Amino acid sequence: MFQDNDRKLYVIVNRNAEVATQMNAIGHLSAGIMLKAEEPYFHDYLNRDSGFSAWLNHYPVVILQSKNSNQLASALQKCSEAGLLYNFFTTTMLSHSSEQQIADTLAAPFEQLEFIALAIYGDASVAGPITKKFSVYK
Repeated sequence: MFQDNDRKLYVIVNRNAEVATQMNAIGHLSAGIMLKAEEPYFHDYLNRDSGFSAWLNHYPVVILQSKNSNQLASALQKCSEAGLLYNFFTTTMLSHSSEQQIADTLAAPFEQLEFIALAIYGDASVAGPITKKFSVYK
């Protein structure tokens, strides 16, 4: 088991969404949530022979799946109440321009948002009770 588990990045995807849409959401959420993090903790994985390097988060990244959008909406509300760092992706974020996506997301009633994915970053002991009902992504 990985040693440093006190913090984690969880990404939970709606298993009903198309795989390409899930992957798009995972990419956006992972990048965006780390921009929100006060003290992101990354390591440079350098390959001496090639000189190439990769930057990876110090803490584990766990990909989970939800049964539906409602589970993600509920988890988002619990994250907000717990003071956890979160980032979400909905179908309003799938139109022809960022400007339109922003406008659509702003105008949509919360109950009508169709969630594709949710990212949570923070203390595993706080996030664990929220994420425990989700299964590992398959």
